Amino acid sequence: MAIILAPSAALALSTSAKVTIEAEYGNYVWEGSRFTAAHHQTDGPFCGDHCGGTQPSPCNNPDIPAVGPDDVIGVSHFDLDTLGGVLRAVGAEEFFQEDFAAFWELAGFVDVKGPHRLGDSGASDEDLERLHAFWAWGQENRLPRYEEVTDVTSFFLKATAALWEILRGGEEVLEKGRRLKAASYKLNADSHVQTDGAVVVRAWPGFTNHLYVDPQGVVGKAVVAFRMDFKYITISFAEEPEGVTAKEIVQALWGPEAGGHPAIAGSPRERKMAVSDLAAAVEAVKAALNS
Repeated sequence: MAIILAPSAALALSTSAKVTIEAEYGNYVWEGSRFTAAHHQTDGPFCGDHCGGTQPSPCNNPDIPAVGPDDVIGVSHFDLDTLGGVLRAVGAEEFFQEDFAAFWELAGFVDVKGPHRLGDSGASDEDLERLHAFWAWGQENRLPRYEEVTDVTSFFLKATAALWEILRGGEEVLEKGRRLKAASYKLNADSHVQTDGAVVVRAWPGFTNHLYVDPQGVVGKAVVAFRMDFKYITISFAEEPEGVTAKEIVQALWGPEAGGHPAIAGSPRERKMAVSDLAAAVEAVKAALNS
């Protein structure tokens, strides 16, 4: 069994996989020959159950079939939901026992609502600790930004071992999660560029779109963040907008391979953004809020 990552729709088009997990590139879905676990489309067969469709998050999709030893699993990126889908595809049933069901519900919630809505999840303190521990591991263990189809099996195996340690209550990994949560206060100050009206602008080599309250206590309606390590821009809204959505904004700016959800969306995975793109995104979000 191999897990391969295709970083762009163009590369996915020329690559085959038995099962694909959340392999979505804006409006394009890389379909597996046997099964496609996708849920970020706003209509059609891969429309998520969070937006009126039928598709659950891959980590909570029991219909994902187990692959054989010679089969290929295709992904577009790494995150907890993708990892959960891959674990279902390899038949790792121990990760989905009843004791962990609420954790996977939290993982699915965060995947569709965004980390900035964590306070609305209703999750237990235990599962929140587990989630922060996984995020802490993710900060220390990152996939590069690939420019070609790449075998990432070894990375997913490493992530699987780390997640199992977290779910089993390993104190060392859980403590790293607690420290990560405490560090969010410092991250708020260090990543803040400016607050432009109701838009909080951030730049940092990591995820900051959950930080709607700026260091002065001003609560923003949106965050536009420049991820300096990947040269990637993410737009997010604290509440799902009634007018122009985050996905519509990024696709208007950067084309159909930009994508995401109504409340949080980002630039194309394979395209590097510049400061001028950040400024354009801020203006586009301001215009959307004013309308």
